[in-house]
Amino acid sequence: MLAAEPTTTSPHDAGKDVLMMGRGLGIDGAPPATQGPTAHQGVDVSHWQGGINWTEVAASGIDFAIAKATQGSWIVDQYYARNAHRARSHGIRFTAYHFAQPGRRAWSAYRQADFFLKNTKLGPDDLVPALDMERSGGLSPTALRQWVLDWLHRVYMKLGVKVMVYSNPSFWGSAMGNTSAIARAGYEVLWVAHWDTLHPTVPAGGWDGNGWTIWQWTECGHVPGIRTCVDRDAITGVRLKNLTIGYLRGDKAD
Repeated sequence: MLAAEPTTTSPHDAGKDVLMMGRGLGIDGAPPATQGPTAHQGVDVSHWQGGINWTEVAASGIDFAIAKATQGSWIVDQYYARNAHRARSHGIRFTAYHFAQPGRRAWSAYRQADFFLKNTKLGPDDLVPALDMERSGGLSPTALRQWVLDWLHRVYMKLGVKVMVYSNPSFWGSAMGNTSAIARAGYEVLWVAHWDTLHPTVPAGGWDGNGWTIWQWTECGHVPGIRTCVDRDAITGVRLKNLTIGYLRGDKAD
């Protein structure tokens, strides 16, 4: 998905322009597990997608979007502000993710969390944000687990809501030692990336029994209004409102 800041080549180059197909796929090429009356269809985007026509995206049935905001403690995605404004203005539930660059210094997680919050400006009607875990920074599973908890706790202290974690089964099993500690600490919303399958594998003992909340089911979907391949996501059995910052924080209704 959520590739690190580019040098010159997109991760969606080199022939990755074909949507996942076959094996009992449902409408719009989506696996049956992402369909149904309680399902929500989404995308996650970054500078890789360039300028997006959010009018067309909204008209296609996409009802939530997650955009890259920051990476490490120094990079702000150049399209983040534009994506945030235009997705919201078209009635698409929105949130942001941080591409983690774990470091050995004790303040690394706090600094990145503060940088993320400073540059996202999320509100009560936005979905809870996400920590994108794809790199270990050379840390051991024990040290990396603590780094993740430090980042998550820092955001929780300042935003007042426990955010979601994005990862894939392979990374979580190896770099994180398949730990359930994150879910047990109350971070129960998992955004799992598992492609080319009809049902995702959920790490950490099925995320300590909570299962997945968001499933990124392909890295190369095609959506009107987006000229390139785009990651496709689904939420089933949960109202989008119930995943917003205000709802989970217990804000009073207007």
